[in-house]
This record gives sequence, structure tokens and C-alpha cells, in this order.
Amino acid sequence: MRVLSVSTIFPGSATPGQGVFIKERLRGLPAAVEVEVLRLRPWFPGLGLLRPGSAASVPAEELVDGLPVHDRRFFYLPGLLKQLDGDFLASALLRYLRAVPDRFDLIDAHFAYPTGYGAVKVGRRLGIPVCVTLRGTIGSYARDARRGRLVSCLEGADRIVAVSASLADLARELVGHDLPIRVIGNAVDLGLFGPGDRAEARARLGLEPGAGPVLLTVGGLVPRKGVHRVLEVLPELCASRPGLRYLVVGGGGVEGDDRERIEAMIAELGLADRVQLVGQVPHDRLADYYRAADLFVLATSNEGWANVLQEALACGCPVVTTDVGGNREVVGEGDRGFVVPFGDPRALCSALDRALDRAYDRAEIAAWGGRRDWRDVGRETAELFGEMA
Repeated sequence: MRVLSVSTIFPGSATPGQGVFIKERLRGLPAAVEVEVLRLRPWFPGLGLLRPGSAASVPAEELVDGLPVHDRRFFYLPGLLKQLDGDFLASALLRYLRAVPDRFDLIDAHFAYPTGYGAVKVGRRLGIPVCVTLRGTIGSYARDARRGRLVSCLEGADRIVAVSASLADLARELVGHDLPIRVIGNAVDLGLFGPGDRAEARARLGLEPGAGPVLLTVGGLVPRKGVHRVLEVLPELCASRPGLRYLVVGGGGVEGDDRERIEAMIAELGLADRVQLVGQVPHDRLADYYRAADLFVLATSNEGWANVLQEALACGCPVVTTDVGGNREVVGEGDRGFVVPFGDPRALCSALDRALDRAYDRAEIAAWGGRRDWRDVGRETAELFGEMA
């Protein structure tokens, strides 16, 4: 089976931290599934001025962990005309496929909009079946002018993968009837993420022996990920924990860069000696941060399946997160931390306070977090692809 996997994000030499979860799912596919990746990046004249760094040189062709990656651009108009993204992406995808006729048996599109919509539009035109993977963005699109295109994508896809049951339910609710949808949750790279010695991890990160509790967030510095929500409650937590440290691993990305705002909050709240903005860290070095932390927090407003939560759990780190998307499914039932209502700072502060005081069975947490690897995901995905061939 020859599969073209299409996404607006995918890791590479110029984009190492983008879409790692997509790469891992593709790498987990059985050898009988031959995959190539088409990374379609949005572009318009002057984009580099609006998003510094977005105009960095990106190879048109590269090999990423054995996967051939073709990088192309599609025109888009920012602001009010973003509902046209799917049509512009479809045009770019159609041009690419016409240049490589009879090469692919199936299109594997990641994110419902604009990629899924564009892929379904092209797939219908060329007679190529399309599988669309829902990854957490459909809730926001359902509330604006893109709703109609989103419904068109969901109803036109030959198969749909939802990375959480909550996304599958939302998709059915949007269209008002059942869909050819299957829940295939994400996984972790068990070669990278697993339990380890906390003291050794802290030493490698330069955390002094006997340091106070460490709170950790791994995620982009964008409003959705909620670092500012943690900062809002941090002064109260620090008042009773003089040694508390908060490490934030991540930087700007395709959703923007909120670093200046976050730095201003840190200064305004007097947290300069408590908060460290670590910046981007290579994916293969994240495990030490999870192992060193006493508690992982993700106060996010929107998720499909938050991979960082599962990575933290696989390393034995308890979590506090918001009850959005598939977060409750990732944490599961058990003593692994707390899931709190979104938009309730008192609940967030209380959960962090209780979680920092509690003793956990880190071996049990790690077993839950590592219960599933990417080969499991690849096998289930390949079975679904086989139904489409």
C-alpha cells in the first residue's frame, strides 16, 4: 500500500519540534505500508515580517527518520479570509499529485481543517480514498465561518481517525449522524520515555541537590497551552513553598509566540527567581525534565490527545491538567494527579496544592503512561487503511 501523508506541520531539519506525534505514528506503521510525507506550509508575501523565523530555509526534499518528506507551500490569506485556507491547500495538493500520477493508493490527512478538507476535495476529484485524522482543532473551527467546510470534510472522508473519544463524539455531534470513525489514541516512544532516577535527572539539568519541588510544563508559549494560567496562581503556591520552582519547556511555533507577555507576567508577579523559561528542548532530551519534576501541569484550553501528558506519565510524573478534549482519557481513572475544570483558577490552584503534597506510586503511573507504544498505533492504523484499499 502506497500512502501519501499530508500535514501542515511535520518535523524536519528546519522544524524539529513540529508534529513529532505525526512522524511517530507513521514510523509505527508496518513495513508493508510505504509512506511519503507532503508538508504543505501556509505562505503569503510578507509572512516573514508577520511571523519572524517563518521564512527560514526549509529543504524541498529531505529524509526524516527514514521517511521521505516533500515540502511545498500553499497560499493563504491571514485574518478574516482564513476560511479559504482549505481551498488554497487543495490547489497545492492537486498540483503535487498531478506531477506524480498513479503513485499513491491513499491520502492520510492530519487535522480536519484545512488539510482534511483539502484532501477530501482532491481525493474526490482524483478518485483517491482519504483518511482524515482529528487532532483537537475541530472545536474552534465549528464556531466560525469554517464550520461548513469542516462538516463537508467529515462527511466526505472515507475513514476518520479520532485520537480521543471526546473528538469522535464532537464530530458526530457536528454532522448530526454517525460517521466511519475509529478512536486510535496516541502513544509514547518507550525508548525515550520511561521511569528513571530523579536525582540523576536533576543533576543533568543543573538542579541543585535538595532543591524544592519542581513544577513543569512542556508546551508552546501560546495562550492555548496556558502557561499564563499557571503563573496567575503561582504566587499563592510559592507563599507556602519557599523552594518551589516552575520550569517551562517550549517556545514559539505555528500558533505564535507569547514569550514577551509571559516574561512581563513573571516580572509583574515577582516570580523571576521561581520561574525558568527553558526554551525549546530536543524531543529526545525531554525525559530528564519529566523525571526531575515533582508534578507536571498543563492548563490548556483545547487538546485532542496531549502527548506531553502521556510522556510525563510514562516517566512516572503525576499531572494536573484541565478537563478539555481527551485529557481525562490520557490521565485515566486512578491516583495519577487531578483533572480540573477549565477556566477555574481556584480549582487549578487547589489541585496543584494537593498534588504537591501527595505521595504517588510512580511505578504505577509509569506503567499506565507507557501501556501503549507507537507500534500499537501503527498496527491499528494500518488495519484501518486496509479497509480502504
